[in-house]
Amino acid sequence: MKQFQCELSWSASRAKEWERCQREYWYGRYASWGWWTEQPRGDKYEIMVHKCLTSLPAHAGDCAHRAIQRWFELKRDGTTMSTKELFEECVELFRDGWRQSAGDDWKAKPNKSVHLDEHHYGREIPKERTDMARQLLERCAKYFCESPDLASARDAHPDSWRSLETMDTYQFLGTKVYAVPDFAFTDGDMLHIYDWKTGKPREDDIFQLHTYALYACEKWSTDPEQITLHAAYLGEGKVQSVAVDLNQLSEAQDRMSFSLREMMDAHYDPDVDDLMMENWVASPEPRKCGWCRFRGICPEVVQ
Repeated sequence: MKQFQCELSWSASRAKEWERCQREYWYGRYASWGWWTEQPRGDKYEIMVHKCLTSLPAHAGDCAHRAIQRWFELKRDGTTMSTKELFEECVELFRDGWRQSAGDDWKAKPNKSVHLDEHHYGREIPKERTDMARQLLERCAKYFCESPDLASARDAHPDSWRSLETMDTYQFLGTKVYAVPDFAFTDGDMLHIYDWKTGKPREDDIFQLHTYALYACEKWSTDPEQITLHAAYLGEGKVQSVAVDLNQLSEAQDRMSFSLREMMDAHYDPDVDDLMMENWVASPEPRKCGWCRFRGICPEVVQ
């Protein structure tokens, strides 16, 4: 049997988790390590269950991503989904996840199933919220299929595609860095990288796209000045497009370096190293703790 090792890795989402609360990062990256070896199931398994929780908006966003991936896969096979068909795909994915979470289906494979934070903590989900999720999915499907802003992405020939929701890694400072560009294609000498967003614009969105640009430079030997980044806010109905600027790319690399070096200082292998909890300082704040998926097990939670 392959021997797994708890290795340090980096991604923009992990960096955000680290910055938000290092105790949350510890729960998410180390505390459940080895849960699959527990007989009977114990604390590590329980932490893993909390680690896999997702929120209603995040679930809706994931459904939109998977439905759009399916749209491209069908196009590659010679079929195009209509706006109505894409929306129905989103809704069916949402319903499947809801059924898993609301019942006991998630318990069979909690690390591969949808389990909503709201269901886990017994929060009432009013119809207004599910209606909002449905409306969001409808807006996303309509904007993706019909907006001229995304015509070049929709029309790109499959031979020009470089990435479609493909999880990959590259090395930075001797550490594995994860990159999952939602969609990337070439048009002549230019490379276009898209990130589908179902939430509101955030400053870190462009930073995340720049980490994908670094990935493109490393994996595909792309000239950075021939990369255009697109944050497509499907629910908002707009696209923010940015040509890669060498100074901004360098700043993103510096930010990655700073983040990664902080993580390196705290990293340990739970199988062989002693745990030093002073490395995992909690950042208890009502605003953060109230939505943290580990709030049911973390002793530092502030209500």
